[in-house]
Amino acid sequence: MPTARLTDNDRVLIVGGGIGGSLLAMVLGRQGVPVTVFDPKRVPASSFRNENLGEEQADILKSLGALEPFARVCLPPEGDAKAYAVNPRLTDCGAHHHDWVAAVRADWPDCVTFVEATVSEITTSDVGQSVVTSDGARHEGRLVVLASGRAAGLHKALGIDVKTVSAGHSVTLGFTLQGARHIPAIVFAARPQSHIGYVSVFPIASPAGAKQTRVNIFSFKPLTDDWTRRMSRAPLATLAEVAPEAVTAMAGLSLAGRCEVRGTDLYRVRRHKRPGLVLLGDAFHAPCPSSGTGLLRVLSDARALNALIPQWLATPGMGQTKIAQYYHDPAKRWIDRTALRRSLNSRKSALMSLSAQRFWNLLRALRQRLGMDAASKLTRLERRLQGRAQTQPQTPQLQTH
Repeated sequence: MPTARLTDNDRVLIVGGGIGGSLLAMVLGRQGVPVTVFDPKRVPASSFRNENLGEEQADILKSLGALEPFARVCLPPEGDAKAYAVNPRLTDCGAHHHDWVAAVRADWPDCVTFVEATVSEITTSDVGQSVVTSDGARHEGRLVVLASGRAAGLHKALGIDVKTVSAGHSVTLGFTLQGARHIPAIVFAARPQSHIGYVSVFPIASPAGAKQTRVNIFSFKPLTDDWTRRMSRAPLATLAEVAPEAVTAMAGLSLAGRCEVRGTDLYRVRRHKRPGLVLLGDAFHAPCPSSGTGLLRVLSDARALNALIPQWLATPGMGQTKIAQYYHDPAKRWIDRTALRRSLNSRKSALMSLSAQRFWNLLRALRQRLGMDAASKLTRLERRLQGRAQTQPQTPQLQTH
């Protein structure tokens, strides 16, 4: 529903122009909400993240009317751009993150303003907010959306605590292959006890029109591990040690560029609910990439804010009662908790011994086959055994109040 009666005094200030901030600016702008986006890069920089678009993500984008800019730069599963005519769902398609961001920014309406600068200060209150950039310019608005990821300086200055849940939780590695064919989207399992979660392979768009395939590996080995270091030098030969089936499927393709490596710490925030400010995506908490919930969380947050912000702007003030509606949104609470649980469980499963994996699989199969009473007893037994054998912490609860 358009909000044409809004004025420049109702401006929303979005700090961070990644996929979450840029998408929120686009959908709010289409409703007539004046928006200013702050980001150090007018042309999005290359970034190793959010390269795969699945069915759940595509469904959220459809609900926002925002799928088209993603479709312009994505390739569907079979790697043929012409398949869009018969496959409008665009499931399991891929594109580089910076291409997604650029496509979304290109669709910003005129009421969205871009400021190429780093934000150095944010001041919030029940009535009005201000953002100061590194050049000393001050910008006023009704609401600040922090969408800049783990911006430690801004979090600290705002009095928001960032608590590490699992340091050095995982390592994601990725490289691109090029050749006469694409590899259709597929997931390969790694060898047991290799400490590798899985290998994800999917076709990805290339600006030069070349047939390229992206390979992402989700590892729970340390960044300093010898295998991780060798992946940077010889990714195909090193990957064959833990996922030979995946490498066999890549026969005839050659490397196009280097192997990228990114470590992930799981974290969450506290003392974040305050007047005039909301946190979007990784500014709130970061899941493990292997959970498959990173982009899903960002899109879910943007959808919730797209529904709430016009309602908030329709009445005076921007106090905690309004802000709490976002953090208490049932869909947000579910995806945040699911992301954290999957992140912790994926590491636990990858580090579990082969005999332990077989035991837990048997226990779960028995629980599915037996009646409710017996299944309840097995669940209690499983929890007791996990308490003795589990070395990973239990899933912490995200702070939402």
